[in-house]
Amino acid sequence: MKNFALGLSLLVSLGVSMIGCGDSSGCESGQVSCDGGCIPEADSSLAWVQTNVFDVHSCAASSCHDGQNVDPREDLDLRTTQMSYDTLVDVESQQMAPNSLLVAPNDSSASYLIDKLLGRNLAEGTALMPSGAVTPLCAAKIDGVRAWIDAGANP
Repeated sequence: MKNFALGLSLLVSLGVSMIGCGDSSGCESGQVSCDGGCIPEADSSLAWVQTNVFDVHSCAASSCHDGQNVDPREDLDLRTTQMSYDTLVDVESQQMAPNSLLVAPNDSSASYLIDKLLGRNLAEGTALMPSGAVTPLCAAKIDGVRAWIDAGANP
């Protein structure tokens, strides 16, 4: 009986420690919950944005933002981090009034990219991004884009 109690105590201890791993969403340390899954925590880098937003949501696919679009309002090239940087940072929006930057370094609230991802303050005839989305990306992804912009929007 003593061995049974010791074994049960050990199992309970293991169960408690297993429950304590990760966060309440079930994500491992260094990850955050996003749309029912887990993604790496944002690190304020364009590489994180490229990998977890632009690449995952096919922003550079299907001639949307592959640099080949004939519509100058959509002629962004998001295929690589360098191309994303070159076509977003300190670039005036072709959809909004002059002086509206796609990405205003250190100021995500003045960056049209954030508005496009949230579906707010959009130019007439334009839509939420990524294309075809009916709801914005998860907060963790939008917060990751904001963090990159607010940290200076470095390449």
